[in-house]
Amino acid sequence: MDATKSCSCGAKHEEHICYLHSKGLIEQVEHLTDSPTVTCAICLVNANFPENVCSPTTLGGGFKYADMKDCKKVICDNAEPANEKDQTD
Repeated sequence: MDATKSCSCGAKHEEHICYLHSKGLIEQVEHLTDSPTVTCAICLVNANFPENVCSPTTLGGGFKYADMKDCKKVICDNAEPANEKDQTD
């Protein structure tokens, strides 16, 4: 899947793994990924519930959050890193 594709979920996006990850909320994200049932079709992270990701799809082919939690890469266009956002406010 295309990891640069953005989500169109609006205000709900602040509850998604990619958004929380971009804000450095690692413990919250780990809690949302400890018993996965779906994979995000955009960023390919496995999540516990469809509500945890932008584009839920059947579990499989994704990765565990633990495999990328130390990565500083933004995993969704709608998730702006905290330090960049702070500079624009």
